[in-house]
Order: sequence, then structure tokens, then C-alpha cells
Amino acid sequence: MGQKQEEIEEEAQAQISMQPEIEATPDQSQNMGRGLEPRKSFMLKASHEMKFTNDMIISENENADLGKEYEKLNCLGEGEESIIHRVKHNITEEIRAMKVIKKLRPPKQNEGVDEKDIQNEIGVLKKLDHPCILKIFEFYSDTNSYSIISEFCPGGDLFQEIVDKGPFREKYCAFVIYQILLGINHCHSMNIIHRDLKPENILIIDKDKNEFPRIKICDFGISKIMEKGNQDSRVVGVPYYMAPELFSKRITEKCDIWSIGVILYLLLSGRPPFAGEEDDEVIESVKNGKIDYSSPPFNKLTKNCLDLLKKLLNKDPEQRISAQEALNHKWFDAYDSQQIFNSIKDEKTIKILIHNLKTYKRDSIIQDVALAYLVHNFPQMKEVINANKLFNQIDTNGDGKINKNDLKKGLSEKAKTDHKALEKDIDQIYKNIDMDKNGYITYEEFVRAAVSKEKFITKSILKFAFRYFDKNNNGEASREELEEVFKQGFKDKAKMKKALDSIIDEVDTNRDGKIQFEEFVDIMKKMLK
Repeated sequence: MGQKQEEIEEEAQAQISMQPEIEATPDQSQNMGRGLEPRKSFMLKASHEMKFTNDMIISENENADLGKEYEKLNCLGEGEESIIHRVKHNITEEIRAMKVIKKLRPPKQNEGVDEKDIQNEIGVLKKLDHPCILKIFEFYSDTNSYSIISEFCPGGDLFQEIVDKGPFREKYCAFVIYQILLGINHCHSMNIIHRDLKPENILIIDKDKNEFPRIKICDFGISKIMEKGNQDSRVVGVPYYMAPELFSKRITEKCDIWSIGVILYLLLSGRPPFAGEEDDEVIESVKNGKIDYSSPPFNKLTKNCLDLLKKLLNKDPEQRISAQEALNHKWFDAYDSQQIFNSIKDEKTIKILIHNLKTYKRDSIIQDVALAYLVHNFPQMKEVINANKLFNQIDTNGDGKINKNDLKKGLSEKAKTDHKALEKDIDQIYKNIDMDKNGYITYEEFVRAAVSKEKFITKSILKFAFRYFDKNNNGEASREELEEVFKQGFKDKAKMKKALDSIIDEVDTNRDGKIQFEEFVDIMKKMLK
């Protein structure tokens, strides 16, 4: 993040100690004394009535000045329709990636990308919430282009990794494929098919001490949401990685599984299973679906590895293994892939995370939304990564969702507590965490509750969060700007009006009808009490 952790914590403590106490006027004091409990009760009710989704924190900005938000550092890559820059956020100094996509320009239909495809990608990305999927922060658009701001992955892509260092031993391959399956299993649980899985779309964010990479799945430009009325039978993708049924326009989530099988084959051998001089030759080879497993290295693979590879590359999609089934394969157990990926170094960290989960309370809407915005925007913070790992340990089926039984069982095991001891508390804990009220807990919902809140109480981070509410960047958030933030969370306009009244009443200590940065800092620091 721009500063060392020790400096950040010192800055946070200095700001907290230097912040003067606000002295209430007689009228305010009287109101605070007589009306505190009813107001707090309403705030709690309003907070739980709001349905919070990623749409609220992944914003689209039209005709905004990107130069005020980001500094371009260098070009990472350029194609016919897009260019990717490495950029630095002007407030937090976080390094991010910015993909600029040209919009289609009639009448030259071969230049640029159709806005429907861009909007499709944005719609897909807003639905996904998983640490193995590239995190998208915001979108900008103008007359000529879209700009998508995302995580920066300094390790490059898996294709270059294979070219430089492949082929790889089984333990490395298992670690990589396990992560890809985790991300794709989440996609499939959300009825989303990627359709363009290939090593170039698997980015490396960092590596552990054994040089095993943490990966991020990217490029959802031709992904498909499997919903009624959303019919798209286009044959799209790169022939090397396309499942044979796609050429008959049979599109199911199993086409992603085939692509993962091709990636595993490539990781193990350094070559694709289907080859040809031209695309037509490759396509015929794929349709034929015959793979020779008798030559090296396949004749030397472990029984479990070869079994999974064959199940991923089964020509019949009905018989092909699912992402969920693949995650439970013995091959990953043999190499402890799940344990290595989700390892938390010390018990103290786990205890802190569980304590935070059990004591997490929601009684301020603006705190809820600001914290959600920050957790989403700092995915590589150490505490966020550890919270993700704990989530994975509790999410036993690996679909990126935790239900009430999962949470109760997981907390009991990790905290070494009897199930019955949690019975009276689990409903409230679950209700506090499930902000979008969809009946399960997602990664980011879990992280908001589990992380230690003081990590976000620094001047630069709070200034960054306040910009989310202060849309025109004039140093204060008006009622109109707050309405823009919260309108998606309330279907009932009357309830939203009451919620805005309560937010302003709670935060606006100088009673000017707006929220200044200093007032925002005060309410955020109350999370620490």
C-alpha cells in the first residue's frame, strides 16, 4: 500500500489520539440523552433493511477525468481493440491495472468492441466475488472508450510462465489447477460460464517461498450468464482450448472444464493436446478428441493425476467431471493443495479473525458501506488475505458461499467450541454478516466482519473512502450524493428517505445537512470502540 505497516499503524494511532472530542450543544446533549436508544434502534433496523450488493461499490463513471484519479506509469500490453496500463491511485498510491477498450465506431464495424459485449463483461464481473477471480474496482466511459480499473498482477500470465519454466511437476500443477477450479466453481454456482479459459487469461499476482503462484482468472469479455432469454450460441474462443461440443453450438458450463483440462495438459507437458498448422486443423483434432497418454510425461504421471486429466478431457460433456467434483479429487489431497493455499501461519491470527466475526455488529449504515468499499479495494492487504483463507477453510464445498450450517460448524471447529454454545448467537452473527440477504455469506461479506477495523483507519485510506460518498470531490457529501450511493440498496423510496435522514442525523454533527470529511472520520473511528 504506499507505506510500511508499522508506519500506517503509528499514523492511525496518532490521528486517533489527536482527534478532539466534539462537545455537544445543550440542544444536542438533550437530544442525545433522551433519543439515543430509539435512534440507535432505528439505525440498526435501517442497516438490516438495506440490501447491499457489489453494484453499490463497483461504480461506473461517465466522462470523468481519469487524470485526477490515476497516474499512468507504463504500458503493459496493447492489442487491436485495447491497451493496458499500469497506473497509480493518486490518494492511496496503490498500483492497479487500467484496461482501455475502444468502443465500436460505425460505419467501420471492424474497429473497436461492441458496447453490448463490454456491458456484458461489466455485468458478469459485478456478480462475481472470489479471491481467485481478478478484482474489478471501477469503470469509466467516454465517447470513444471504456476504462476498466482492476488489480495489478505483477507476475504476468500463466502462458509466459509455461514458456519460461514449463513443464512443471505435479505438485505445482495441482496448486495452480486447484485455484482455477475454485474460481470457476464459483462462476458456475452463479450460473456464469467463462468460455475463454486459457493460460493468457490466468494472471499471477505473487508466489510463495516455493515459487508456487497465486493466480487470478481474468477476461470475462465473452462470458455467458446462463439465464432464460439469454441465448448466445456463438462459437467463440481459441480453438486449442475449446471443447468439442462448442462446434455443435452446445454450450454448458462443462466447456470450461475441458479448457481446464487442456491447461493441465499444457502445464504437465509444455505442449497442447491438440495441434495443427491452421485453426481448421486444430478444430478437427479437437472434434476427434483422441489424446495419446502413452508417451512421456503422461506414462509417468501418478494414477490420480492421470485419472483427473482424463475426466477433465472427457469428450462427452455429460460424463465430464464438474468443477465441484474435481475439487474433491484425490489428486489434490495427495499434494495438500487446499491446505497449502489456505494456510494461515499462526493460531493467534485465526483467534483474532474468529473474535472479530463473533463480535461484529452493524449499527451504522455509513460504516457498513464504507467498510465494504475498503475491503473490496484493498484485496492484497495481509489481513484481507488471511480472512479469505479462513473463509476457504469453512467453505467446505469450495463454491465461494457459506450457509448457516457451514458457519456454525466452522466457528465451532476453529474456536474449539461446542455447537450448542453457538446456537443462541449464530442467527445474529449470520444476519449481521449477510448484508445482501441472499441466504449465504460471500467472501467480501465474511472479510468485512473478520478483519480488524483499525487497519483501515488511516488518513489516506479514509480520504479514499470519503471520495466514494463525495462524488464531486468538493470536500463534503450532500444528501443528493448520498442518495446516489444508497438508492440501489433500498427498493422502497420511503425507507431510503428515512435511512438518509438517520445517516445525516448520526454523522452530521454541525447540523448543516451535509457530511464533511472530519465528520466521516469521527463515525469511522467509532468502529474501534
